[in-house]
Amino acid sequence: MALKLIEKYGRIGRKRLVEKLGVGEGSMRTILEKLCKQGLITSSRGGHSLTGKGKKFLYTLPNFVQVDAGDLTVGKFDVATVVSGASGKVKNGVEQRDEAMKAGADGATILIFRRGKLQFPGESMKVQEKLSRRLVAALRPRNGDVVIIGTGKDAAKAEAGARAAAQTLTTIRA
Repeated sequence: MALKLIEKYGRIGRKRLVEKLGVGEGSMRTILEKLCKQGLITSSRGGHSLTGKGKKFLYTLPNFVQVDAGDLTVGKFDVATVVSGASGKVKNGVEQRDEAMKAGADGATILIFRRGKLQFPGESMKVQEKLSRRLVAALRPRNGDVVIIGTGKDAAKAEAGARAAAQTLTTIRA
């Protein structure tokens, strides 16, 4: 989310990022240090801006789509994303759910797309056919992809949960 804001403003100061993201000063410092070490941003007295590597990385991040996941989730709002080819990184989905909750979501549902069907990790249990078709049409996953549905009291919390869960499956962590 910090990278998206830095992109939006072109150059932005730490205090403004703190306001926009709703995190503490210390947490923001840590996030910015990590992004800087990874070569994704540059920092100066004038603020923080994306590097070429940061711009490339930003465009590899997944899209987020508001969906109706029905009884599959516990929250009022559901926001889903797809993490390409990450099915081998998912054990049982608990790590992703926990990260979603730490980010303020009510939870996250983790699904694997295999042989044209959505199923829960580590199980042969499949998602209801009608719901599966609706999610597949909205997200267009490929074999081996992970579908993450963040759920929360509002769309922003649901997206924050989906984003945090997705970050557990990407190689660069911000």
